[in-house]
Formats: sequence, structure tokens, C-alpha cells
Amino acid sequence: MDRNRPLAAASERKRRKGMHPPKPSCSYEIKFNKFVIFIMQRKMGMTRRTFLMELARSKGFRVESELSDSVTHIVAENNSYPEVLDWLRGQAVGDSSRFELLDISWFIACMEAGRPVDSEMKYRLVEQADQYPSLNTPESEVPSFTASKVSQYSCQRKTTLNNCNKKFTDAFEIMAESYEFKENEILCLEFLRAASVLKSLPFPVTRMKDIQGLPCMEIIEEGESSRAKDVLNDERYKSFKQFTSVFGVGVKTSEKWFRMGLRTLEEVKADKTLKLSKMQKAGFLYYEDLVSCVSKAEADAVSLIVKNTVCTFLPDALVTITGGFRR
Repeated sequence: MDRNRPLAAASERKRRKGMHPPKPSCSYEIKFNKFVIFIMQRKMGMTRRTFLMELARSKGFRVESELSDSVTHIVAENNSYPEVLDWLRGQAVGDSSRFELLDISWFIACMEAGRPVDSEMKYRLVEQADQYPSLNTPESEVPSFTASKVSQYSCQRKTTLNNCNKKFTDAFEIMAESYEFKENEILCLEFLRAASVLKSLPFPVTRMKDIQGLPCMEIIEEGESSRAKDVLNDERYKSFKQFTSVFGVGVKTSEKWFRMGLRTLEEVKADKTLKLSKMQKAGFLYYEDLVSCVSKAEADAVSLIVKNTVCTFLPDALVTITGGFRR
């Protein structure tokens, strides 16, 4: 009996496997043949790019992993028009005019609609003539704030204590909450990121060019979001808003109650057939206390108790009460 035979057979199998790797089968149906999308990985990351590519393919879009002559639409996130051109030059692309250069907001709109949307000017990456102040521009009109200083990462941004753009951030957060209720993590995150960027600005946005070059932004041309208004009037959103305000109730439970025909907390409490968890029972029992904000007087009183206790052991310690908490 040849003792080396099993080892040799295993080695042969590994060799064959390495030489002929199995190709993953693609089960996606291409519905929109005229659109060939390429998503830039620059400033996005491989994991997010892969996720977005798979999402687009599952909706019938043709998405190329590599830049090729067949690509018609290039999608970029947090990249300006000059940055995309520089990247294309690095890919030995001489003529970029054959591509539609689009911001990630166009891609998001397509995913939301489930079909290609028009690549309107608000989605296109173009050279902005007024991006750089003219030498003849009065000094009072030259913006002192530089968009390039705003990091795409929230942990690297300073956020003012006073939100100068509440009317916009409120709209963004309503949309984010709506998509959270629909369990659409991508669009929920996009709106939350946009709200976070606006909260970090030390000035109120009054002109379109105030947000040129800022990361994660959706432009609201009318000064208010009609989409946010529609969401506020949506029955499903209003019910989920009430349900999830109860401690222990999440999207899944809200969906269950909504399908049962329940629309308000009063209807939930009146339904004796519901079996509430221990957390949900506590949520209803202490509802008013849990949803009410802590007053400054209460916060100061807690701060004083903590300071007195800490200073008993560390007289030179500095105690500061900070932050917020989302239940």
C-alpha cells in the first residue's frame, strides 16, 4: 500500500482547484441595457462599493467592476469634478466627455425609483464657474468658509452647539427616519450623513453655492423638502413614529402592529390580544417620563451631585456634563 497516495491525491486536487477557480454564476437580469454604470471606489471604500454594485445589479442595472469602453455612467461619492478628471487621467482616459460624470445622489435616486432617472444638472459633476472667487469680488462677498475643510467623516468634524440649518436638517432627519422604518439602511444613512454635515456648518445656508463641494449633500432647490412634507403626512410613518417612541418597540414590532390595523398608541393599549414583552410593558408604564427631555435645572442638579462626590476623593478633578442619548 502506497502511504503517499492520499497526500498526492489531495495535492492534485488543490493544484486543480488553484488552476481552475470556479466562476460565480450571475443570476441578475439586466433590465436597462443602455446604462452601464461604473462606481468609483475612491473615497468610498471597497466594502461600500461592493454593496452598492450588488444592490444596483439586483435592481436590473448593468454595473461594471472595471472601467471599460462600454461604461456610460461614472458615479462618484465625495469627489469633485476636477478630482474625477484627475482620476480618469490616471486611468489613461484621454476623452472623458463620453462618460456621464455623476454624483452618488443620482445613483441613490435610481435605486429609490427602481429605474434610471434623468441625469439632471443637479446630479452631474461639472466645473463650477463661481467655485473660485474673482479678484473683483467685494471682500464682504468672499466666503470665509472653505468646503474642502469639511471632512467626509463625522468623527473628524467639529459641530456647533447651535444648529444654524435646522430647517434643512429636520427635513433630512425626517427622511432618514422614514427609510429606517422601511429598513432601507443605505438611504437612511445618506440622509443622516447630510444632516450631520449641515449641523457642523458655522453659518446658515442661504445660497446654492454655500454647499458646493460639501460631502454627503442633497440640494433642496425650493428651500424646503416636499418629500419630507409627504412623509409627515404618510399614515405609515406617523404610526411608526408613535410605536417606536415606546421603549422596547422597534421596526419589526411596529410593522406587525401596523399590519394588524393598529395606528395609534391608544389603539395598541386598548388591544387586549397583544402580548407585550417585559421591556414594552415598562415602556408604556413609564412612557411620559421616558419621552420627556431632561431640563437644564435637572441636569445641573445631577452635575452638582456628581461634582461633590468626585471632589471628595479628587479635589482637583474637573467634571463636565455633556452629550445626548437616543433611547
